[in-house]
Amino acid sequence: MGFMDHLDEFRQRLISSTIVLVLATFVCFTFSEDLFLWLQTPLTKIPGQKMMVLGPLEMFVTYLKLSMLAGLFVSAPWHLYQFWRFVSPGLYRTERRWVLPFIVLGTLFFVGGAAFAFYLVLPMGFDYLIKMTPETVISQYSVAIYVSLVTHMLLAFAIIFELPLVMWILGASGVVTPDAMASIRRYWIVAAFVIGGVLTPPDPITQIMMAVPLLLFYELGIFGARILCRTKTETLVQNENTGAGL
Repeated sequence: MGFMDHLDEFRQRLISSTIVLVLATFVCFTFSEDLFLWLQTPLTKIPGQKMMVLGPLEMFVTYLKLSMLAGLFVSAPWHLYQFWRFVSPGLYRTERRWVLPFIVLGTLFFVGGAAFAFYLVLPMGFDYLIKMTPETVISQYSVAIYVSLVTHMLLAFAIIFELPLVMWILGASGVVTPDAMASIRRYWIVAAFVIGGVLTPPDPITQIMMAVPLLLFYELGIFGARILCRTKTETLVQNENTGAGL
């Protein structure tokens, strides 16, 4: 495929993903109030914590943002499938059969990252931050500010939990070898804490809780890439022996 063919293919995949995301957002909007009640639990579980609105459209915009967020998670398998369809022409026939594991694992990692942030990181982070507030100060959060922070955290953790899958793809495709990944491990330790500091609020709890999974997932990515590279090498040898093509 030429450059323009790739560009046209990418446009088609992007349009398809956008249409599904919009439809999922409309469906999720019917549950927007329930989504908001569920999303505020990390804060409302702390005694004395309530939120407030500062404008007449704040709740509507909040419901719309939550619907888009929920729509993104609901339609995640479709987006992963479209991405796979885009890259699959460059894969071997045996590698194209990995579409189902790719979609399942990608969805699990994506949702798992958001769940990790929602059920573990956010409650600990809010508890830590609220305890820093002096008794002479009333801590009340704007709905818009709270939802923006929670949305940012959920998406940030959902994306970083995809790290092993990205490393497996890079290793299996030969873009980066597992040995090359392992050789920069010491730099990744620094990078993990830098990423945690950039993508999370400026408190040590959430920064560490993002950096630690990044370190663990990096090792998992190297391990999985070695297995996939070994499998690919064995497949190539078998193809050469049998004369099988792509």
